[in-house]
Amino acid sequence: MIFGPEYERNQLAYRSLKPTIDQTYPKGRFIAIHEGKVVADAADLEGLRQTVLAQGKDPMKALAVQAGDETPDHIDILTQELGR
Repeated sequence: MIFGPEYERNQLAYRSLKPTIDQTYPKGRFIAIHEGKVVADAADLEGLRQTVLAQGKDPMKALAVQAGDETPDHIDILTQELGR
């Protein structure tokens, strides 16, 4: 999948909105970010998709995240040569 400017915009927005999202929504709640703004929330992904569609927005141009998600943005992988 090739990520376009919408994806990048929503990712940047998520980084700045994450603390507010985590304080506003219950942990595990799904949140949609579209055009850099929170536009919907739902208990599950299908409900989120339906809510975004009902607003006339394309769910494929929205970023879905979960409130309280502690997955790191990146992971450093350390390797060790075999035999040392």
